[in-house]
Amino acid sequence: MKPTKTRVALALLAFLLLMPTMPHLAFGATTPTGAPEWTRYPLIAHGLGGLDGVELTNSLEAFETNYDKGQRVFEVDLSLTADGLLAGRHDWMSYLDERFELDVPASEQDQAPTMAEFLGRKILKQYTPISFDDVARLLVEYPDAYIITDTKEEDPQLVARQFTLIRDTIERVDPTIVDRVIPEIYSPEMMETVKAIVPFPNVIFSIYLSSMTPDEVVQYVGSHGIRVVAMPVERATAPFMKALRRKGAVAYVHAVNEVADVNAYMAMGVHGVYTDFLSYADLGWAQPEPSAAAKERLAALAAKERERASMPSIIRLGATSAVQAAEQAGAFKLKAEEQAAASVPAKTGLWTSLKSFVRVLF
Repeated sequence: MKPTKTRVALALLAFLLLMPTMPHLAFGATTPTGAPEWTRYPLIAHGLGGLDGVELTNSLEAFETNYDKGQRVFEVDLSLTADGLLAGRHDWMSYLDERFELDVPASEQDQAPTMAEFLGRKILKQYTPISFDDVARLLVEYPDAYIITDTKEEDPQLVARQFTLIRDTIERVDPTIVDRVIPEIYSPEMMETVKAIVPFPNVIFSIYLSSMTPDEVVQYVGSHGIRVVAMPVERATAPFMKALRRKGAVAYVHAVNEVADVNAYMAMGVHGVYTDFLSYADLGWAQPEPSAAAKERLAALAAKERERASMPSIIRLGATSAVQAAEQAGAFKLKAEEQAAASVPAKTGLWTSLKSFVRVLF
């Protein structure tokens, strides 16, 4: 018999309450005291995680599939569309159009489409492309998930445009998710630009676009209270990892898709890896349990569903209609913002089973 939504929610809540008594396999080095809650997870799903052997789709199905495999921290690539909005896309070069089997006219290749055009082209004819608005709503639907943004740009004007959109979307969808949006910051200058727009509680200092030396990175991290650094695998060395840990910071490297390589980097002192395809099960690790804050968010969501399920059906229907009306109003507001953004030129571009009723709640 198919379980009811309430029974599923209660079962998940019970699992969360029992998790502290369950054994967990050790992995990697210990997390420094005071490190961000999300660093309990050593794996980051690169481009929302691989799907059917294809990486970087940044699709809804990639998120859902890898969440089901135990991933809780997801990196998403974000690029500006022609009408000035943020799309889940690594870049607008034609090689991705070909890889994803997108029917993009030759005259429109290697340039940003509008958001409507982007969302209207299924990836590999079946997977759903997403906007940052969709990403924000996923954080509402999945209270124990975290999103790392890879926005690519370093130009201050483009950075300001991107993070103004991110800030406004967070405020519109749910301001509380700001704690679980973790921007990759590529330079000290970008750090100042982003902080002036929204003071994210969590950031990653990502050096894949930087020419800073290890000593310069360590000095900057230590003097600015940065707790997480990301880098390409070729920049990771044991002395670099040790120096970062002395400053209270941990490092993630990207991208790693072989078990032996993960084990080698962890032995070097790396805290975790970005990966397209590896799961905790692949590595023989137990999935880390959620933080206390994540457990509270999950429990609150389960409680809301129990409360909704206990309403008389006619009241529950009315509540649902009210939520739908509010969502429709939000959609009108989003459309107005898209039209306003179109006048600004752009340079470039656990809970899956509960998904349907969570959308009703929010």
